[in-house]
Amino acid sequence: MQPDSETDSQSKRSFIEEARRAQIIDAAITTIADSGYSSASMAQIAKTAGISRGLISYHFANKDELIAQVVIKVYTDAGEYIGARVSTESTPAEQLREYIASNLDYMAVHPKGIIALVEIFSSGALANLPGIDASEGEEQSIGPVVEVLARGQQLGQFADFNPRFMAQALRNVIDGVSPHLSDPQLDLEMYKQEIITMFERATGAQRPSEEVPET
Repeated sequence: MQPDSETDSQSKRSFIEEARRAQIIDAAITTIADSGYSSASMAQIAKTAGISRGLISYHFANKDELIAQVVIKVYTDAGEYIGARVSTESTPAEQLREYIASNLDYMAVHPKGIIALVEIFSSGALANLPGIDASEGEEQSIGPVVEVLARGQQLGQFADFNPRFMAQALRNVIDGVSPHLSDPQLDLEMYKQEIITMFERATGAQRPSEEVPET
């Protein structure tokens, strides 16, 4: 058994290392969002973080490994934010509205993370990132929406349509907002309300006063 002092020292080092990794990932997000993926060199990321390039190499084997962690962080943070919001609603129709609203609200609160993803995806770098499966990520993105739509149909809250097709269409519309986040004239609140209205009509979603109680 290790002495408590040695265990505490290792725990402290682990905490410091994780904090440093998080700092580097955040710096990579900022650099990519501000300068573009092609200009986001390890040296530039280090400059943004205020650390040496060698320190980045200590924590990440290469740029691909770092960028993979950027993708994972943004997806994880967005998923937790959106999932927490959607879970507060009880009916599929309410969950659909909250899913749309929380996606757009996340873009408003964390625009640089989304802009960084757009830069990474548009560069074609995604295919080379270790541990990133694009098809798996897409399924994780639309799978929960498919379930909400199918459940809403079973409860009579949505009209008859293909849930997977509708979920993909919704995802495409939401993702279509992302490339415009750097536009200072972008009105995300307007987009949010328009997308909600669009998919309420497309799905035949009932307004709260019209919803059929669950049985």
